[in-house]
Amino acid sequence: MASIPEKIFTQASEVDIDHIVPLAHAHRHGADSWTKKQRRAFANDFDNLVVVSDKTNHAKSDKALHEWLPPRKAYWCEYGKRWKHIKHKYQLISTQQEQAALNSLAKTCR
Repeated sequence: MASIPEKIFTQASEVDIDHIVPLAHAHRHGADSWTKKQRRAFANDFDNLVVVSDKTNHAKSDKALHEWLPPRKAYWCEYGKRWKHIKHKYQLISTQQEQAALNSLAKTCR
């Protein structure tokens, strides 16, 4: 599990564990047909978990890649790579908007 580099946290109450690809987003893009076991595996997959500030987690909510990026631009490339990896790993549907956002990020991440 990684963290979106924002700052150094000194209190557990300052942080949340967030999903790179949000649970609700996954549900809308293919996970609605999964078994309970598959949903649990997705929800607990370290590849999809990240430590963030509670403020960042609330700002992101269940937004997709084209709707939200981490506050620190330096993490955008890593975030995009992880988003793409999770969507592929779980065979979740990607929208044209997501693909456009991934393509745009890829151009800046070279």
